[in-house]
Amino acid sequence: MATGGRPPRDNNRPSSAAIEKLLEGVPPYDENAEASVLGSMLMDHRAADIALETLKVDDFYLPRHKTLFTLFSELFQKTEQVDEVYVCGELERRGLLEEIGGKDYPGQLILKTPTAANIESYCDLVRSRAIERELLIASARILNSIKNPSGQSTQDLIDEAEKSVFEIADKRTGKDAVSMQQLMSDVIAKAEKVQVSLKEGREPECPAIPTTFEDLDKLLCGGFWPGELIIIAGRPSMGKTTFALNIARRVAVGNEKKVKATAIFSLEMSSEQVSKNLLCAHVSATNPGLDITGQKLRRLILDANEFEALSYGSKQLGQAPLFIDDTSAMTVPQLRARCRRLKLRKDLKMVIIDYLQLMKGTSYGATNREQEVSEISRSLKGLARDLECPVIVLSQLNRSAEKRDDGDKRPQLSDLRESGAIEQDADVVIMLYRPEYYDLEANARHQNIGEALVLKNRNGPVGTVKLTFFKDVLRFEPYMPEHNVAAGE
Repeated sequence: MATGGRPPRDNNRPSSAAIEKLLEGVPPYDENAEASVLGSMLMDHRAADIALETLKVDDFYLPRHKTLFTLFSELFQKTEQVDEVYVCGELERRGLLEEIGGKDYPGQLILKTPTAANIESYCDLVRSRAIERELLIASARILNSIKNPSGQSTQDLIDEAEKSVFEIADKRTGKDAVSMQQLMSDVIAKAEKVQVSLKEGREPECPAIPTTFEDLDKLLCGGFWPGELIIIAGRPSMGKTTFALNIARRVAVGNEKKVKATAIFSLEMSSEQVSKNLLCAHVSATNPGLDITGQKLRRLILDANEFEALSYGSKQLGQAPLFIDDTSAMTVPQLRARCRRLKLRKDLKMVIIDYLQLMKGTSYGATNREQEVSEISRSLKGLARDLECPVIVLSQLNRSAEKRDDGDKRPQLSDLRESGAIEQDADVVIMLYRPEYYDLEANARHQNIGEALVLKNRNGPVGTVKLTFFKDVLRFEPYMPEHNVAAGE
């Protein structure tokens, strides 16, 4: 044991000379990963979505890669059809070919990229090296401050070192906390606007998007609120997709001042089938005497009157700000990237995902499907907050309701399939129930009747809303007793 003099050397601690040599060397970067990100972007626009969502231009180290990523960011805002020829034309037009290494370089990027499917891994490598460079720069500043303290105390040096590191974390993780004074000021400002509207006899503006099902909107304090994760759950064929599509149609079609851009991510049905279902519901709603069922529309065998109504309805829907993506097995990063592009281009106001259990997780630490669904659920809640719009997610239920012996088949929160995290993360949980689904003969007097059970409402009451279901024309409407079989209709 050392008893005095020089302290024992810590072999794991680098010497001052080693640190200085490290700082003088080439900062960390991964040329292959940077090239593979850019190559993937040229190979698949879906990979470009993920890269644009994950990285920023300063994450690239090589100047020509910075130039190309900046160009790609601009081009992909205009179109998804960005390829080698398009890029080379733009580079030549802007006089940047020499700067990136010649007209052959974009093609070389594609050849160097093993597969665009690994875009997330490439982005992780590029981003990790960028963070390491930032930490290295911070370390150099700290080392310089220690060598040249300029009258600073040891505590000052510690504070400066902490600040340098925390600035990197802050830049990478998000915004600062907001003071209570600012929050209260914002609340009062909004309340004053409502007071002015009431005094002037105008309807106060509400941030929520109405579902147009009046009783449901009352429970939800106006409708679906920005930043909320809304779960619509039900057993297969209960009508959850039809219900969600009807909300989308009502939100996106009608008064031009009130329509809201809505994205529908259909992981189960093709975009063509989704559009047909929307058209079927719209035509039946606007032409009450016309019986164009979903089966007719599937084969498009129509008479002259039906074709005319269909043609007119298609023009109305064609003008609606509805966007349908039928990519299967989508991950949350892919979803987020596409939503952000729609937010930027079309002022996206609502997102519908059909359905949660068909999404693919990205966490390598998940050991089972329940953990994977939990990760997806948490990510979707974060997406709703980031986009500042409601995210409506359809979800399957397990078979628990069918096994109950008390005769009441109404679903419960515990019936949510595969993960209790769904219930925890959701702001609103709506479960659909139709008595005839379980026993048509026993519920003969309750045909066409549905119920929307609001079983969780983080910011309001829970309750049951009655609905009328027109199965053949794929439409839900507010409850209409005259269409109840018991009423003789």
